[in-house]
Amino acid sequence: MKTPHKARIQVAVALLSEFTRQLNQLDRAKAVDLLRKSYEARKINPIRGKTQPPDLYDKEMATLYVIGKYGLKLDLEYPELVEKIFYIEKNLEEALDDIVQNKFQEAREKLKRVSPTGVIDSNTIARLLRIPLTRLMLGFISEEEFKSVMQKVLEAIPEEEKTLRNYARFFVAYKLAEAIYKGEVKTREEKEALKKALAIRIGFPKSTPSDEYTAAIATQVFNIDEKTLEKILSIRKQKTSQESTSKSPS
Repeated sequence: MKTPHKARIQVAVALLSEFTRQLNQLDRAKAVDLLRKSYEARKINPIRGKTQPPDLYDKEMATLYVIGKYGLKLDLEYPELVEKIFYIEKNLEEALDDIVQNKFQEAREKLKRVSPTGVIDSNTIARLLRIPLTRLMLGFISEEEFKSVMQKVLEAIPEEEKTLRNYARFFVAYKLAEAIYKGEVKTREEKEALKKALAIRIGFPKSTPSDEYTAAIATQVFNIDEKTLEKILSIRKQKTSQESTSKSPS
């Protein structure tokens, strides 16, 4: 079976090793720049939706954080690495832990401190959800656990329901693109069946992505060629779906 994240993991492990060696000379901005240069050298795109926000590589630091903590246990061996480089992800995950434990007010205060604007907005929630999503993508939690997290965040921060629904749509599109990459989905019928099943399984049955949205992720993240996508997705030149006007939860 094809492994879509092999190169991403290899880059992350190499960078984390470099971070531990150069910790005295590094800050987060330098670490983000090293990540960007490494991805560009390997022609790897950050995990994202259709848009490419200016802070995309800073958000992609969540991938290194997840691999470092859950794959390599670097948080135990190098706690100073987390405090100096991955403090945003650490604080977001602490807020997420509070949400899971029904400590909603404590979580909200932590999220306000993490947010550059001091308020809980769609960007803050997208960053919060990026950590469990990355854990899911890399096999550190189950889909059922991710669903539970999504539902708890919705309960804790109901005013950001639209962001949660957009993120569920992103999740479905990503999983579809991954299934196409692995050769698990080869026909339009299989695509439609999996799309609906994923949305139901994640607890957001109406959050199904358009084929154009799925194609964008398939192209940018998985480098799937257009000829393959045209056999499975109904790709239109004209954007008509909700994704054409809504923000991508990158």
